Parts: sequence; structure tokens; C-alpha cells
Amino acid sequence: MNTDRIDRSKEQIALPKSDYTSLSTGRVLLEATLRLRGSRCLQLLREIAHNPFAPTSESSSKQLARLSHLLAHAEARVPYYREMFRSLRIHSSDIRSLSDFSQLPILTKREIREREPEFLCEGVDPQKLFKGSSGGSTGEPLNFYYDQTTLDASEAATFRNLLQSGWHPGEMIGLFIGFDKRTRQVGHWEFEVRQMVRRMYQFNSFHCGEEEMDGWIRKFRRIGVRVVIGFPSTLARFAKHILETRSRISAIRGVFTTGEKLFIDQREIIAEAFKCPIFDCYGSSEVRNIATECSHGRMHINTDYVVLETAASSGPPGEPEPIVLTSLWNYVMPFIRYRNEDYGGLLSDTCNCGNNFPLMRLDVGRVSDNFIMPDGRVVHGQFFTHTMYRSEGIANFQFHQTAPDAITLWLVPGHGTAEARESVIRAAVEQINTLSSLPIKVEVHEVDVIPVSPTGKHRYTRSDVISHT
Repeated sequence: MNTDRIDRSKEQIALPKSDYTSLSTGRVLLEATLRLRGSRCLQLLREIAHNPFAPTSESSSKQLARLSHLLAHAEARVPYYREMFRSLRIHSSDIRSLSDFSQLPILTKREIREREPEFLCEGVDPQKLFKGSSGGSTGEPLNFYYDQTTLDASEAATFRNLLQSGWHPGEMIGLFIGFDKRTRQVGHWEFEVRQMVRRMYQFNSFHCGEEEMDGWIRKFRRIGVRVVIGFPSTLARFAKHILETRSRISAIRGVFTTGEKLFIDQREIIAEAFKCPIFDCYGSSEVRNIATECSHGRMHINTDYVVLETAASSGPPGEPEPIVLTSLWNYVMPFIRYRNEDYGGLLSDTCNCGNNFPLMRLDVGRVSDNFIMPDGRVVHGQFFTHTMYRSEGIANFQFHQTAPDAITLWLVPGHGTAEARESVIRAAVEQINTLSSLPIKVEVHEVDVIPVSPTGKHRYTRSDVISHT
């Protein structure tokens, strides 16, 4: 049986009596945590849970209505878009269809970086917003803002994804992403308590050596993880370790991959180790919850969260088409017809899984190489990109590992002082040298341009020592 293609859309999963008790406790903890945070996540989940199964005409109508509301808001309260409509000599009310909408200009990362303050909603204090940075797979990092409503909606969409595996709110989620600076500063017991009450235990994908993965297996059994979310490269490495050590991870309802391209061999080994369906999710830091695989392995566009289009390719016929996105939830810093530098295509056929949202293909996704340190520790590539986030004086960069103890940092200077750039570099080198008990040589070279990959993508991390799998 192909374990990553089990259709659970109509399956009723019977829980043992002990699981009912743990689920009830978990639900109480989750609801209490969300109340303390002032989050409406579960209320939003109830509102959106059945949207994918509504008739296509109903979904399309609701999408256009939400888009119209966003455009009216942007014209009235966001300086960049007010100027855009004025220069086009139209009003947002003139956009009455997606065909009309497709005539608006495409937004690029360069425009956002150069005119960032003009994208913020008037009357909103940036100090009271969340500030994020793009994940850094296709060029320079991008800073952006979002509010509590956007965050709540994003979490609700994540929970909706998990529902199709048979997960219930309150069951423990295993989250495989890297630790940021704030997480690393939290004490051990405070960290453990936070993870248990929020029902989402975070594993540090930046450090995934054999010793760490042995600890992950013990933790899985102790806390009762039921679904997994994480980087495909980290999960594939963990899966390989599970199989090689003949360990047993049971009762996992589904694995949801995100943040990177999921390769076929990664999917197969993850399915073999966890013995459950695999669901690939497509999103980005700045525009979340774009599309999600269903139980039949088809990628459905979340039309209640985004408008997804493709732009004409500048390459020869048959080349992948640039993806153009509009977030329908972020009103404090709207992304309207934003080209995120991923590539894909819209599909005209339908899926018989019951999800009526339209289908897409993702041709080129994010790739982050793992780095192997001189002492054998494996570090996820995004550790290195995080050292450059929100950095002054750096327009672009790439970490290239040529040997376990040798890394070259290629830099394209940007706006800012040389002193600021040197400060960022020193801090990055210091962080890198904490990764291994043995010394690592980091060479820094400033260049005018960093060549892209054969697929036209910028790679922030490249390793000649081990592959992305």
C-alpha cells in the first residue's frame, strides 16, 4: 500500500479510551493558551473548516468579495496603493472581476524594499505589529508587518490542513523548524511548559545530528505527537535515522511538509518511517497558506486566503511561469499582485477528493542544503540565512560550504555603512563557530553579483559536502 495516499476525507477515526482523556486535556490546554493570547484561531477554524467543500461558484464569489474589500481598503488607507490607483486613473470599485484585477501592475520585492513605509496602513503603529522577514530562498530577505488577525487566520488555516489527516485540536503537534534567538534564550523548564500548554512542541531543525535525533524519538513517545509539520530535508533525515536505528514511531496521523521543495525520495522515506499520509503545503513568510495537498496528493489553492495568478514567462515556451500572489488577510501591509519569485502553474482539471478549491502545480520551490560540521553535527541551511535577517549594508548573500571546516560567505554590498556590514559579518561568524567543537574557517568575499542556479533561483545556502536529502 502507498502509505502517503490514504484517503481519510470521510474516515471516522476511533480513539482508544486513553486517547479521549489526553485529547480532552489537550483541548482544554489549547483553548486556555489561545484565550491568554487573545487569539481567535479556533473561532476562525470553525468558520473556514468547510470552505474547501463549498461549490466552486460560492468560493469564487466569496473570494471576489473579499478581494474587493481589500482593494477598497488599500486605496483608502495605504499610500502606495492610493498612488497606484491615482496613476492608473481608476478606482478600486472599477475592479469588478479577476480579469479586471489582472490588469493591475505586478508588485516586486524591490519596490517593497525601496518604499517600505508606503505599504503600511495609515494610522497603524508599527511598534504594535509583528515584524517578519522572508525565508530567503530566492534573493534578498524582505521585511514586512502583520497583525494579530493575520496571525490568527494563519494558525486557523494550518489547523484546517491538519484536520484532513484525522487530527483533533488539542492533540500534540511536532513542529520541526529552527530556533530563533528568543527561543534559544528561554530556560529549559519554561520552554517545556510552553510547548506542552500550546500543544505544539518545537524541535530545533538547525541541529539534527544523531544524538539530537535520538532525543527526538524519546520525546515523541513521551509527549504523544500525533501530527508533524516541518522542513522536508530535516524530516527526511529524521526518517532515515528512525529506519536505520529500527526505532518505532507510532500513531502519527499525518506529516505536513513546508518551507522547502519536497522531493520524491524524501516523500517516500518519510512515509516509510512514519507510516502515515504525507501532505505538502505551499506558503511563504510574507504570503501564508497559499496551497495544500489533499489526501489524493493534489495541490489545492486556498482561495479564501489568496488570489493566485501566473505571469507570462520571459523564457521559451514551456518554461515555468512566475507565481503572482495577493494575500486576502493582511490589511496592515497588503501584498497585492506580488511576485514572490516562485514558479508554477494553474491546472484546469478537478480532484475527486471532495475539496473543490482549484488545483495548481509548483514547478520550482525552495531548496535549503544541510551543512555538516567538522564534528559531524548536521545543521539546517536556514540557520545561516537567519544570521543575515534584517541586516544593514547587505543587498544579497550566499553561504557556500566547500568542506566540513570551510565556508565561504559571498556578499553583495547594499545600502548602509561598511561598519554596519562588518558588524553583521562578525556576529554571523561568531554564531557559526558555536556550531562545532572543532574550528570552522569562514572566508568573506564581496562581489557585485551572485550567480543564480540553472533553474534561475538564488540559493542562500549551498553545500558541497552533503546533499539536501
